[in-house]
Amino acid sequence: MTSPPKVTRTSLLNYFYGMGGWGISNHSDPQRKCRMYEEKWEDIPGHEGKYQASTLGRIRSVDRNITVYHHDTGRPFSRMVRSRILRPGRFCRSGHLSVVLKHGSNGIPVHQLVAATFIGKCPNGYEVLHINGDPSDNRVCNLRYGTRTENILDVYIQGGKWRKLSTDDVDDIRFRLFCGESGTSIATRYNVSQTTISRIKLGRSFAWLK
Repeated sequence: MTSPPKVTRTSLLNYFYGMGGWGISNHSDPQRKCRMYEEKWEDIPGHEGKYQASTLGRIRSVDRNITVYHHDTGRPFSRMVRSRILRPGRFCRSGHLSVVLKHGSNGIPVHQLVAATFIGKCPNGYEVLHINGDPSDNRVCNLRYGTRTENILDVYIQGGKWRKLSTDDVDDIRFRLFCGESGTSIATRYNVSQTTISRIKLGRSFAWLK
């Protein structure tokens, strides 16, 4: 995989309107593509024989025998644990979902489990992206690997905000800084930290937006 080129406002518009911007092929109609999928289950890498992911973004445990101990005698015996669909919980405020695969462990994002099962191991420096912008839609046809920059651009192109600021917000912040408004005042106006404003001013954040 190659890194995307330097992003400008023109390339963003081209990307959005399908006029030849980079990465258009990754944003072909996901709904049409998803309708071709029937639900298929496969073992999750690292959890073989215990948990499976489906092409429709669901996670389940599988039938298996486990060893337990009698509460009175302490003797071990085997019992069957039946398969069940795991109920996902909200992983973070952005709407991503997670499931707990082992009692007492932390939740694991569902999109990571589905991608690892059907797409393969995530390359270093990449993350799982939701093609249609819905973080709760974890169907394999809606997932792909991409860079953090691509992930951020996807959010803006689909009309959202990355964290708290939209591209229009950043343009306005730059204009206010140019006009001499203080970083403290701007930070208060947008309910962000002064560090965020400083990073925009110095070109350390949103440098890709020209």
